Amino acid sequence: MKEQFLKALEDKDFSELFKKGGVSLFLRIGGQVLGFLMSFVVAHYFGAKGLGNYLLAIVVLRIFTLVSKLGLDTFSIRFIASFAKQGKWKSIQLFRKKIITIVSITSLISSLVMYIFSFEIANLVNNRVEYIQLSSFFVLPMVFFMLHYQSLRGLKRIAEFSFFYRMSQATFSIAGLFLISQFIQSDKIPIYAYLTSLCTVSLLSYVSYYYWFNKKCNFDSSEEIEDLPLKKMLKISLPLMFAQSVQFIMAWTDKLMLGNMLGPESVAIYGVAFRFSMGVSITLMAINSIASPKFAEKFSNNDISGMGKVAMQSAKLIFWTTIPLASILLIFPKFFMGLYGTDFVDSPLILGAGFEALRWLIIGRIVNALSGSVGNLMQMTGQQNNYMKILIAGSIINVTLNYILIPIYGIKGAAFTSVCSLSFWNLTMVYMVKKKFGFSTFYIPFIK
Repeated sequence: MKEQFLKALEDKDFSELFKKGGVSLFLRIGGQVLGFLMSFVVAHYFGAKGLGNYLLAIVVLRIFTLVSKLGLDTFSIRFIASFAKQGKWKSIQLFRKKIITIVSITSLISSLVMYIFSFEIANLVNNRVEYIQLSSFFVLPMVFFMLHYQSLRGLKRIAEFSFFYRMSQATFSIAGLFLISQFIQSDKIPIYAYLTSLCTVSLLSYVSYYYWFNKKCNFDSSEEIEDLPLKKMLKISLPLMFAQSVQFIMAWTDKLMLGNMLGPESVAIYGVAFRFSMGVSITLMAINSIASPKFAEKFSNNDISGMGKVAMQSAKLIFWTTIPLASILLIFPKFFMGLYGTDFVDSPLILGAGFEALRWLIIGRIVNALSGSVGNLMQMTGQQNNYMKILIAGSIINVTLNYILIPIYGIKGAAFTSVCSLSFWNLTMVYMVKKKFGFSTFYIPFIK
């Protein structure tokens, strides 16, 4: 086993996946720990209802941010990685100026709409109006934050990307939580802390991107600047936005529908189970961070066999680093849910459904791990339209089953729905990649 591993490290692609993915994994673990700490503190001092209101406000802000981005943040990974590989630094500058102009306009429009309809939105999701109104002023900082950390990813600055994507908000939210609580006593402290941290990380990600861009770039006066037409940019980015929208539905619709049907307490309990299940996907996210630009590079060079090799190497790393934590959570779900207090285990509201939901969610994450980096591969290889269609079908399954099962089974129904939609999504994409490129991203242990 040791000799096989050392031999694998001699492969350039595997070595880069392992080493840079390892950095991303470390930061991802740190982010998960801080995220757990943040939700634990909020639950401890403000109760399940306070945590539920906090989560619902963030979900609504993310919805308007998602629309404002128009998919241009994910789109930028592909083209910045490609331009950087070709040394087209002036093209990157022009490309980003266009993107920043577009998202500035769309973000301001989204903020206005969110504020105007704050009462209707609050009633729809069972949240407080003042939370929605306050959050509406922070769409632009969140959009800029996401755009800049994805641009760092395009430059293959994986450590910086991973810090901003995984750790930064939780780090500064916790700091803000304790700092603000020294001056005021209010049940709005969690949302104040989150929004303050958002402004901080937005500024820091901007500084980090320009620092690394200026350090990496080597301007050539003879460079032929590639000016992407706006129509072409939107033709590629809008399908990505719709795909992200469907991903959002897959990830957050259960919480929104639980909030609408059962109230913020159920959102908090399910949210804790969901966060634990996301911990199982730590390595998936870490390896995706470096695999995405590598898929883009291989595809731009028409290196299909190299792309397949990276996909299978990624799948193996993801699976073998996922199984240990998944097994622990499957065996001891009640213990982990109980860390947040008795309300998350013995509350009459859930009757033990919280830790049963955690078991179902873990099963969904295992299917996700077996499928490898299939979604990222499709997005980086011109398959965004097929990717979007698969996610739309999965989201329809998600919404339909949630509508049917939540009134009957509550939190357990939402968790079972998540397993069904995730499995459909991943397995269908594995089939599509196999059909298009001739290789599979699905890893079956012990079978070569």
